[in-house]
Amino acid sequence: MKIKRIIYFSFCLFFLSNYVFADFENTYISVLNPDSYSQSLGASILALSPSVFGLFSNPASNYKNISKELQISYVSMYNNIYGANAGLVIPTEKVGNFSIIASGFEYNKDIATLDFKNSIMVALNYVYPLVEQYPIYTEKGAIGATFKFYNLKMKADDSDFNLFSCDLGFIYLLDFIDRNLMGALAVKNIGNDIEVDNVFQKQAQNVTASARYLVSDDYKVSIVADMVKSLQITDTGFACGLETIPFYPLSLRVGWRDYRDNFNKGLTAGFSLDFNKVNIAYSYSDILDTSDDQHTFSLGFYFGAISDSGKAYDHYLGYYLNMAKDSYSKKNYISARQQFEDILAIYPEEPVAKHYLQLLSDDLDQTDRDASSKIDKYLARADVALLKNNVIKAKKYYSKVLILDKGNDQALQGLQKVEAEVSEQEIYKNRKKYAKEITQSWVKAMRYFDNGEFVYAKEELLKIVNIDPTNAGALQYLEFIQKKVDRVNAIQANDIFKQGVKEYNEENYEKALTYFNAAYISSPDRNDIKEYIDSCNEKINSSRKKEASLVSASTSSSTHQNFLTNKQVEEQMKRVYNTGLEQFSKKDYNGALKTFNTLKAMSLKHKFFDYNEQIKTYTLKSNEAVANTLYEQAKELELKEEFDKSYDTYKEVLKYVPNHKEAKKEISKLNSVIAQKYYDQGLQSFSAGDKEKAIEYLKQSLEYDPNKLEAKRALDRIK
Repeated sequence: MKIKRIIYFSFCLFFLSNYVFADFENTYISVLNPDSYSQSLGASILALSPSVFGLFSNPASNYKNISKELQISYVSMYNNIYGANAGLVIPTEKVGNFSIIASGFEYNKDIATLDFKNSIMVALNYVYPLVEQYPIYTEKGAIGATFKFYNLKMKADDSDFNLFSCDLGFIYLLDFIDRNLMGALAVKNIGNDIEVDNVFQKQAQNVTASARYLVSDDYKVSIVADMVKSLQITDTGFACGLETIPFYPLSLRVGWRDYRDNFNKGLTAGFSLDFNKVNIAYSYSDILDTSDDQHTFSLGFYFGAISDSGKAYDHYLGYYLNMAKDSYSKKNYISARQQFEDILAIYPEEPVAKHYLQLLSDDLDQTDRDASSKIDKYLARADVALLKNNVIKAKKYYSKVLILDKGNDQALQGLQKVEAEVSEQEIYKNRKKYAKEITQSWVKAMRYFDNGEFVYAKEELLKIVNIDPTNAGALQYLEFIQKKVDRVNAIQANDIFKQGVKEYNEENYEKALTYFNAAYISSPDRNDIKEYIDSCNEKINSSRKKEASLVSASTSSSTHQNFLTNKQVEEQMKRVYNTGLEQFSKKDYNGALKTFNTLKAMSLKHKFFDYNEQIKTYTLKSNEAVANTLYEQAKELELKEEFDKSYDTYKEVLKYVPNHKEAKKEISKLNSVIAQKYYDQGLQSFSAGDKEKAIEYLKQSLEYDPNKLEAKRALDRIK
């Protein structure tokens, strides 16, 4: 089905490119391309080049750049034509990326057909990224524009003339067709005409449409296809290419192009080494009509912090995963384990790092280090890394310091800064991911607040704080509501306490105990209320012992009756109610829950409903208290990586509070974690030759995550 959609899309693109653009005669040769990445793919406009010079092929290309980059390039080609280029890209977090390029070329004076002696060029580029905020933050592509100025010196009389032109470009992820498919469009050299020997010629204006498809994610194999319509040439040109990354940091490219201009035609190829701070690239272009070929060399340097801290987070994850996997492939197991552990310290749920750690031996020896000579070096590296938002590297070196010196204050403070940055990134992601929910809860909270319904307002504000703990508006209103509730509770508690004292003085101890328990729940820090509760319990217990024999005698003498008097029912239920209140005040929530359930059964049996509201209130509060206790126990089990027990305990939480939001969230997360655990155990059992055990584990994996495609495939293969 995917192939059909891709073929259909490509056919439409080809048809559009032939139908829309008119035919003109060739009047001017295209400018040379100093970008090694795109040139080695047949000068494709969808090379997704990390080089600043990617704007030559497509003005929208530079949207992938996430930190400042300085790039230099050298081009040499047939008959001693050569040139140098320099460029700088400055990305921003909010308003897109800006680039500037300067270029100069020298032309061989012996070429009779060429009127130019040399040329210089300056270009300014702007790229605006296209992102989709909901349901998740996704980079969809970009739009860009390049403004170019050329000064060309004539060979005959050293006279010169100026050219001005503009390029427009567009890149977009075509995930509505296939999530691995991208499309692009570029319009180039829109500008003034050229006058040579009193003859006006047009610049080499062209329109290019391109498609790129990721064939394999394992080795990042992608294919590209371009169609070029030059406004001076009758035929439609084309290009195609293949790119792959066999291992970090090497990438290879090969392509073919035929732009029907007797110049841009033939085989292209190249490679690049893309490190974290440096990229080196080379491309070769065969020019069929001459014995010489085009060679392009480029060198780029990244510097400064990544402007968007969210992108820095993802960028360094990919970079360190590549480094760690490379160490593993070279059988440098000690280094690999340390690298994967560093990654998991920041990204605790990263599945690739977990998988590789399971493959590594647990008993590898660690090399001793000389603490005195390395602490200062590690601290310096950690501080620099933290300054550049490179939290993995900072965490790594601060941790190394603490291995050598457990009490190092600078390292401890640095780790706190790392954790704060990680927490801030998590909040930042949640803020974007749940922006809609935050807005909805805020509107409801303000409506409740204005109506004086503070309890409901508080519930909505707590929903916001659960997503964004630093939300200033929600925290401010919660503080105001809490002060107001505390003030009301204090006043109510005092009034209820006075009523309890009155009943106590009249020796109505059970009734007094009801008031004192209610006051104590509102103001648990008041010791005078607690003293009255203890006194009431003593007096009631003493009274019950005296009544026990009388009750027993009354019961035996009344066996012929099948019911209690209303007075007896009331007294009995009052005692049970006070027992429940006492348990609740002592935070024995399980006991209180049982007691209030007993009271509810008594209420239904004797049709005595005076305590219905109290039963409902304290049953709800007891359920919430038990659920919260279980939730904390489940969190502790999860931190100990006892995931199965933690999962069962979260399930237990839902028995008491079916809509417990945090427990549901953790269950959803653990479904994936436990499913992955059983999946890994299934593969290990299969590798060990225990097919039945492997099937059992894989079935368990699918019980937790029925949509886990790897487990389904593995189960099918084993069966």
